[in-house]
Amino acid sequence: MPRAKKVKTTSQSRLNPVAVSVKRLYNKSAPLLICEALLFGIAAILMVFKPVAILTALTFVIGVALVLFGLYRTISGFVVSRDMGGGWFDVLFGLVNVVLGVLFCIYPVASIISLVYIFVVLFLFKALRALVFSINMIRAKFGHYWFDLVMSIILIALAVFLMAYPMAGAVVMIYYLAITLLLYAAADVYMYIEVLKLKKATED
Repeated sequence: MPRAKKVKTTSQSRLNPVAVSVKRLYNKSAPLLICEALLFGIAAILMVFKPVAILTALTFVIGVALVLFGLYRTISGFVVSRDMGGGWFDVLFGLVNVVLGVLFCIYPVASIISLVYIFVVLFLFKALRALVFSINMIRAKFGHYWFDLVMSIILIALAVFLMAYPMAGAVVMIYYLAITLLLYAAADVYMYIEVLKLKKATED
């Protein structure tokens, strides 16, 4: 008798379009969510315990990508220049990317420091704009101007610190990426649990 009930339940679930759709969703999503969670989790752990090695590997990957992109733009620029009489800008842009990619691969530490300096300069420019804005708010006696002033000063101090210690900024960036990947992994695990619950609910 229980066996017959199980067969009946199985046949009903097969005929139920909702159950069929949920099962199809689970079969497609579950492996992807598990693989993503494992990949993101392992990458985050490696970033936390081996930040310098991850920085070096990331720089090498960026260098290879720049070389490949530069070669593509260079070749396509030559093709365009031959057929249409133009495209030399693409050739020049591609060669610059190739040179940058080679430098990234040969000098990974210096390349990372250069990138950090570029981001820090942009960050400092934004902090100075925030400082000017807070000063204008103080003159106008409008808004939370003291809070804006304190935050802008903190941002400027942080930018100056990163300019003095660029490798610290690079390591902090790696830790930030690690935390982001952990959050993505946790979201994948949560989505897997929810899809599994939905699948079980439609099978009951």
